[in-house]
Amino acid sequence: MHKRLKWNAVGLERKTQILYENFQIEKQQESSENLKNLRKIQLFIDELNFLLETMKKIQSELIPELERKLRLEFKTPELIMIALSRPSIRTIYNNIEKHFEPQPNNPLKRENYEELASSGDAADVLALIGDSVLDLGTVQLLWDSSLATAGGLSEKRAGIIANENLARICDNWNLYNYRLKRLNDPSELNAKEKTIEHEKATLVEAIYGVIYLEFGYEELTRTLLLIQ
Repeated sequence: MHKRLKWNAVGLERKTQILYENFQIEKQQESSENLKNLRKIQLFIDELNFLLETMKKIQSELIPELERKLRLEFKTPELIMIALSRPSIRTIYNNIEKHFEPQPNNPLKRENYEELASSGDAADVLALIGDSVLDLGTVQLLWDSSLATAGGLSEKRAGIIANENLARICDNWNLYNYRLKRLNDPSELNAKEKTIEHEKATLVEAIYGVIYLEFGYEELTRTLLLIQ
């Protein structure tokens, strides 16, 4: 029997909220004369607030719309959040860990920071899974037992899973506007069109990685009919 892959929840939103609340307290307790530290604390608050607001929108806006379009109900909303996490998120949590490290009342354990910082890496793994199952699922979707039509299968498959097509799906699902990332990510300055297209395709692949993890291969192939 096939053993379905699983991924344990890390409490991404809850732990981010804990950090946000601790910075709010620290800001209130900090001397008004220590402007340098106050600016530093405010930057953390702004970053975490942006993440929390995006997480809320993912749950209240994006997930219901995805469920309507894909005709399914996601079991673990956090997986969608992780799928939309970008590599820059590591910088946020790593810097916060360094900030709290010398303090006696650190709000989180060391391994918690690593889990939060690794969200972008986990998104890449979800995209890898999605890419693999999309490849096979598309072949099955297009399969024709006639040898006379076999030559066109690769070309049709490539058209469906090409970055250009997946980027269009990303736009249709509005995934790009729900990315979990740094508030002002320097890597996005002057980003080339092909780079953005590749990122959009990766987001779609990550969502399909979630679909495969939560519902299995049969449900994934069913949803492929909706994007063909």
